[in-house]
Amino acid sequence: MSPAPDRRARRWYRVAPRLLAATALFAVGVPAAQAQTSRSVLDTGIPFDLPDTDRVTVLQRPHPELQALGVHAGAFLVFPQIDMAANATSNVFGATTDTVSDAYATIAPRIDARSDWSRHQLLAHARGTFRRYLDYPIKNEDGYDIGVESRLDIYGDSNLRAAVNADRIYITQLSGDFPRFAAASVPLDRQVASLRGTWAFNRLQLIGDVNVTRLNYSDTRALDGSLIDQDYLDRTATRMTARAEYNISPVTSLFVQGIYTLHDYKVVDFDFDRSGDELRVIGGAAFDLTPLIRTRLGVGYLTRHYDTAGIQDLNGLALDAQVDYLVTDLTTITLTARRDVRDAIVPGSPGYVAARLTAEIDHELLRSLILIARADLEKDDFSRIDRKDTLYHVGASALYTLNRSMVLTPSIDYSNRDSRGAQIGQRFNELRAGLSLTLRR
Repeated sequence: MSPAPDRRARRWYRVAPRLLAATALFAVGVPAAQAQTSRSVLDTGIPFDLPDTDRVTVLQRPHPELQALGVHAGAFLVFPQIDMAANATSNVFGATTDTVSDAYATIAPRIDARSDWSRHQLLAHARGTFRRYLDYPIKNEDGYDIGVESRLDIYGDSNLRAAVNADRIYITQLSGDFPRFAAASVPLDRQVASLRGTWAFNRLQLIGDVNVTRLNYSDTRALDGSLIDQDYLDRTATRMTARAEYNISPVTSLFVQGIYTLHDYKVVDFDFDRSGDELRVIGGAAFDLTPLIRTRLGVGYLTRHYDTAGIQDLNGLALDAQVDYLVTDLTTITLTARRDVRDAIVPGSPGYVAARLTAEIDHELLRSLILIARADLEKDDFSRIDRKDTLYHVGASALYTLNRSMVLTPSIDYSNRDSRGAQIGQRFNELRAGLSLTLRR
């Protein structure tokens, strides 16, 4: 066996007992932290929904006998929940060389409430995600998410929605815009307020949305202990979205959507002012390609303009697509693709074009056991600097619902990030394994 595999084997011999130790943290009630999130820094606007049919994917299929019942509190139904997880990573800092492993524990309490009214609706949630590392506390994270959303029904399917939300997420080494040589994740505090109106006229539906998001980045630490300034990324984004949908049949609809966003940066003298505006227009359809293949396809144009003279606009193809192949009632294959523009966290570059492709297979082995396999490929092309990144990820997990109150989720994931060019970013690979237990009512 070569020296490199020997080192990897020895490293995982050290990780295994740490994973057991992380599990033991739950027994003594050690606080934990986390702030990983599946949401993007700026949400993409009004979500696209496939037409309602009797054919649903494995993850969409309801299981009333296994769902949490919640707790009645007056006119509200309350769902308390806590997730506890033990995990291990082979490359805690996302380093290219001299990698070190670690184990960490995550505790994520949450409570969701929704009104039980015949008309209108009020939703509220409060969640925390806390992660603690055994050997490297610089990686500890404390995330939160608090929000309220209301819906006022006007007539039929026409309504008004208003929402406010505040949360803290963390930019991790798996993100394409993570600072090079950073040790800790980058804390990002967000405050969001939105107002949306939906007007339905027979087969035609018009939707308008106004969203204001404030982003406040905290500084982070480099591998050598120095401070990495992130204040130049603080900004306010005001987004206006309009969409029209026309239902041709119960399983086919056409749509056109436009998103206009104003970006107002607070710091304008770091390297250049990143303030400006962005326009994304797409049109397409949601339809059944065959009785077993459900499709959503949107294609259009995007452009990101910067106020600073001499900074070239970013523009090109906009893509938003999803295909669900219902192989059988127990197996679903889902393919998604997206291409958009994102603001860069990298000094010298105003932004980058991100193209992402995802494939997922979900299989219901038992009514209480769902197996999930997923693969992601993302390519990031940075503007104004010589840098192109490639990030790919493969992972597998299982959702084992023991009863209404307990869900067990083992998972394993491998990620690899490559960077090319004169101003390359961090290159690394990482293997993570974990076991999560969810307790709910």
